[in-house]
Amino acid sequence: MRIRMNGSRGFAWFAVCCVMAQEVATAEPILLKDMMGHTVELAGPVRKSVTIPLPASSLFMALDGGSAHLAGMNPRAYQHMQNGILRKIFPSALKIRHDITRSGFAPNVETLLEINPDLIWQWGHMGDDLLTPLHEAGLPVAALLYGDERRTHEWVRLMGAALGKPERAQTLLDWRERTEKQIRAITNRIPQHARPRVLLLSRYRPEYRVAGAESNFNFDVTLAGGVNVAAASGGSGRPVNIEQLMEWNPQIILLNNFETDLSPEMIYADPLWSDIQAVRERRVYKIPAGGYFWDPPSQDSPLHWQWLSMIAHPAQFKWPLRARIAEAYRLLYQYDPSPQDIDTVLHVNMNKASRGYERFRDSAASR
Repeated sequence: MRIRMNGSRGFAWFAVCCVMAQEVATAEPILLKDMMGHTVELAGPVRKSVTIPLPASSLFMALDGGSAHLAGMNPRAYQHMQNGILRKIFPSALKIRHDITRSGFAPNVETLLEINPDLIWQWGHMGDDLLTPLHEAGLPVAALLYGDERRTHEWVRLMGAALGKPERAQTLLDWRERTEKQIRAITNRIPQHARPRVLLLSRYRPEYRVAGAESNFNFDVTLAGGVNVAAASGGSGRPVNIEQLMEWNPQIILLNNFETDLSPEMIYADPLWSDIQAVRERRVYKIPAGGYFWDPPSQDSPLHWQWLSMIAHPAQFKWPLRARIAEAYRLLYQYDPSPQDIDTVLHVNMNKASRGYERFRDSAASR
């Protein structure tokens, strides 16, 4: 192969190629055991990855420090990024391909073959139909499992290892563990009768759906000193009727982020809900959304736990949450959020008519 070089520019290009070739030649292979127990062998740290699970793309970028090594992401995760703060944190991520699925989490194999990634992250708990087409096409894939905080730790560890950044992954895990211990030091002393009954409305339309004991929310609310009224309902998407909701009679209702227009005002205005204690006392809150939605597990989860503890026990928890969000976003994203960014994350306007939410506003802006 003949290479034509033009003066100093040609020499610089040649030098870059030599460095890249040397990096490839000296990279140590990486062996991963995914969450289904399958061994994945990588020639070195991933340089072209694809994330099909919704929380995985923002977690990957937080671990990597940007979007340079993310070649494809789920279109629904891309839509959230367009509408949320992540577009400001990683503006180059708006160029990432998001035509990698046919519907839901079903992979678009033709597009993935065109991208030719080093590694594809895919859900492992939703059936072979999501994994088999990737294996049959000879595409490298690592399976993730959805669930409790222990599984989320494994997401962080696996992605950090694949990126060749295990120390960065451990930094994020240490933060999670420190925050959990800080909260448990208080909530472990709260007796059962003093724990508020909390409901996560995981869907409002076309039917009510709730998060049960098998959902990550069950971990979140228990940690924050609450009781999940829907614990007996199982997973995170069981349909329920208004009669069941009235029987549970939650003291706090949390609204999901997947229905972007769902607001506390909609619940307050719905006559079917008017006799529920949380509605009468105006304790309905839209869960915040930052680098990713705070309702599912993500890199932002420790912030969600602190927010939820303040919602459940406002007298016991007085975190300087806005300052902690700013500190966390410097850690997670190397980004200094503005007061307006933090308002957006906390849904300050959407939650303004709900009880006690003034404590989350920017005190400097109100003076």
